[in-house]
Order: sequence, then C-alpha cells, then structure tokens
Amino acid sequence: MLTKEEHINYWKREAERNWETALYLKKGSQRVMALFMLHLVTEKLLKAHWVKDNFDNQPPRTHDLQNLHNQTELDLPAEEYDYLAIVNQWSIDTRYPDYKEKIYSIASESYVNTQFEKIIKLKKCLLETL
Repeated sequence: MLTKEEHINYWKREAERNWETALYLKKGSQRVMALFMLHLVTEKLLKAHWVKDNFDNQPPRTHDLQNLHNQTELDLPAEEYDYLAIVNQWSIDTRYPDYKEKIYSIASESYVNTQFEKIIKLKKCLLETL
C-alpha cells in the first residue's frame, strides 16, 4: 500500500509527464492536443493537492478543476481560480466533436503561447504549495 507522500509523488510525476508531452505537441504544432495536455497537468497537480488535504489517497474521478480545487485547502487568488474555468474547456472542447471546431478556431500559435505562459505560473504555484 502506498503512503500519502507516494500518492502525491505519483500525481506530480504524471503531471510532469503530461507537461513534457504538451511541450512536444506544441513544438509539433499540435496546439489543440497541447492545450488538452495542459489541462491534464493542472488536473494532476490539483489531485496531488487533493490527496495532501484529504484523509483518503484516491481523489475523485473528475476532470473539473474548480471542483477539485474546492475540495482542497488551496487558496488560489481569484484570477487563478477563474482561469481554471478556461482550462476546463480545453478538456471538454477536445473530447467532443460538437465542441472541437470551437477549440480549433481559437488555438492559434499566439493563443497557445499565452496559455503556456499562464500554465507555467499556475504550475509553479501548485508545486510550491505541495
């Protein structure tokens, strides 16, 4: 049986793997899938926080970042919390055909570069507070 720290480290490792994948996809101009990976990075770091802040070691099977945040002791600034709603859309918009055209229409190189910069800041904050 894994310890709480081992569970937290698992989620951190998985987030880092997804980060590397996001960078690879961005470099290959696969911008929509890169955004999806950024969502996974954020989700997995929030799940690490969930494990840290809850008795159980198995976070809920949800992809809703704000919901995960709300079940932790994190106190993100309002701007960062609101940004989680935008990141949530990258998961939904890349999974379902009726939303895909929307995400492809906004996933310009400039947009994706801006989002990477924002996620770098959020990622740093989430890692520092673990």
